Amino acid sequence: MIHILEAYFKNFPARRKVVEFLWEAGLSVKNGKVYVRDVEVPISGIAKATGVNRKIVYHTIEYIESKPALKILFENISPTSTLISVAPLMGWEVLELTIQKGSYERAIAKLFSLLAEHGIRVVEISGRNPYESDSKVYVVIDGILPFDIFTALRAETTLEKIVIHTPEKNREKMICPKCEVKYCPRKLPLAVTQQP
Repeated sequence: MIHILEAYFKNFPARRKVVEFLWEAGLSVKNGKVYVRDVEVPISGIAKATGVNRKIVYHTIEYIESKPALKILFENISPTSTLISVAPLMGWEVLELTIQKGSYERAIAKLFSLLAEHGIRVVEISGRNPYESDSKVYVVIDGILPFDIFTALRAETTLEKIVIHTPEKNREKMICPKCEVKYCPRKLPLAVTQQP
């Protein structure tokens, strides 16, 4: 969580749970209500998802709106969509890297250098580089990554963990102490048949 939220909510553990949920989901706060884009989100749903009572959610919203920095931040936040969960269904792979704190830029430079050398097409990139913990990056690849990219990545000392989300069953052979394979057996056909 960014430092501004940490500073405002360090003494309010229940409110912190709510604000972390709002932040992670990209939910905005405007006029005493919570929104996903322009659709209002029920307070009871947020309370249930965060394990607090509705009163805590209301207090969190009031607190956000009483602090100018938080108010501006949460009025302008929005959710982002990603292809991570559907990529294996499309026949693509997702490379998920956990990077040691303070090594994000170096690891990303190495990764994209490797992908460029192999002519790998990147469909989507997303990730977070928090100050207080390890970073995560997700790279959606058009197709299947060659094995020698994994060999090079395994040698990278700044990587804590490598996870590959794949539609290919035989990728399980790549397991090493840094690697994990998440196999999705359902691959969607991309060709749409026309009705007569």
